[in-house]
Amino acid sequence: MEVRGSVLISIDEFMKSEHVSQYDAWKKQLSKNTLQLLDKVGPQKWCPVEDGVIDPTVQLCKLCYDDPKKGAWESGRYSAKVSLSGVYKIFVLVSTPAFMLKRSSRVMTTFYNPTNIEVKNTTDKSMLLHLTELPVNNELLEYRIGGWMEKALEICGCKNLQFNITSSLSKGDKFTAYDISWD
Repeated sequence: MEVRGSVLISIDEFMKSEHVSQYDAWKKQLSKNTLQLLDKVGPQKWCPVEDGVIDPTVQLCKLCYDDPKKGAWESGRYSAKVSLSGVYKIFVLVSTPAFMLKRSSRVMTTFYNPTNIEVKNTTDKSMLLHLTELPVNNELLEYRIGGWMEKALEICGCKNLQFNITSSLSKGDKFTAYDISWD
């Protein structure tokens, strides 16, 4: 159960960029293990999921958001904005939303181990995805991934996105369902 160092780096950059006045307080709240990882982690290195994503997300949500799910969502959106720039932005801009999300489900497995996202239904203006496996069943992680997908769809040109999580691994369901539609 692990995440790539790039996930932790993204959260650190999110705090520096979007919550600069809270950055020092956030770092003081991080666990000793998370702080040690921040000092030495590289983007390709695998980290324990608790220290690499859960602890830093919980702490940013406590400091900066009344609703922790909103904080995790915004952190995921920021990660997509940064990771889908440059060369990857061209790929996203020329892809259909369905193709891009099918592809992104494979990309998630390179950041979260283990992870499995299945495309259950797709039309020109909607998609139903089932997240059937995560490194840990954690609601904030589900929302971080949802925020990432939402921002990726916006970059792809989708307008008036409706993004609903209708079931959740973290609440005991067999999968997390992302029911997504756009104009």
